[in-house]
Amino acid sequence: MITPEDAEFHPSGTARMWTETNYFGFDIPAVPAHVGLYALFRPNLGTVNSAVFVNSRKVEASWEVDFWDSRAYLPLPESGSLLDYRLDNGLAVRCLEPNKVWELRYDNGESLQVDVRFEALMEPFDIHDPDMDPRAKAAGRGDLSAGGAYAGHFDMTGAVTGHVVLNGARHEVDALSTMDHSWGVREERQLGTMTWLQCHFSRELALHAMFDFDPTIGPDRPFEAHLTHGYVLDGGKALGLKEGSARMTRKGMYSDTLELHLVDAHDREYRVRGVAQTRAPIQYWPGSMAFMVMPRWEMGDLVGYGTSTDFLDLYHFTRLYNN
Repeated sequence: MITPEDAEFHPSGTARMWTETNYFGFDIPAVPAHVGLYALFRPNLGTVNSAVFVNSRKVEASWEVDFWDSRAYLPLPESGSLLDYRLDNGLAVRCLEPNKVWELRYDNGESLQVDVRFEALMEPFDIHDPDMDPRAKAAGRGDLSAGGAYAGHFDMTGAVTGHVVLNGARHEVDALSTMDHSWGVREERQLGTMTWLQCHFSRELALHAMFDFDPTIGPDRPFEAHLTHGYVLDGGKALGLKEGSARMTRKGMYSDTLELHLVDAHDREYRVRGVAQTRAPIQYWPGSMAFMVMPRWEMGDLVGYGTSTDFLDLYHFTRLYNN
């Protein structure tokens, strides 16, 4: 069970690689663009890894996106708190109500300014709580979320309002978002895989799912992904997913078309199809590469947006390209 105290740093003991992360990413469908605000804290090393980016195109390299700022050795914030901090790269986060409301700001003093507010539409979804997640005890060997890096983890869908100024152009933001917070011992090598995916249809209806997949399936080949955790947000309440699968076609290593079949704890089925509108490689932390796309989702007559991100460790690539 997630409590308000879990919005803050957790006791880290003496583990050198103890890590806490926060991700706040949101879409601007009219562009279409995705804005990512990520921070990975290693309190026992005194460092923060942060990635801030904006992408509206289909690109092959991170330096081709609209905006990219990646730092590996920022100092820990002077506040010593996840509830109110500012990093030296210009990212500032203030939690007004634990696990419910955050103010998110970023300013590099030149080409990108972000000023938005995230307001939760649900309670935090604890992937380790069997009362909330029917798959809490079903993690497989390839499931990244089963490792020590996700000893604690929650996801939460919310509404994001405010504005972004990119290269002088102002974009109003009134969007949906799924954030997450993880804590645990996160080594630099992580041999599991994960697809982290959201379909946002309205403030009343959204889907969030995590999958694992076979990392030996290479570029331009279709692949199947298998549900590890997830929920449907329905009218302000999240209901866990108990079964699910995804089938993706790829262009290179990027998902291009995505077909989801999900079943919630009440046996309701959801069939969703997505087509990627953007794509970019995002390196959230050294040692891993994530292939992010922003699909346009359709479920019956409903249309939504949200990202799908496939995480692989760099270790996996030697097997992909040397066989």
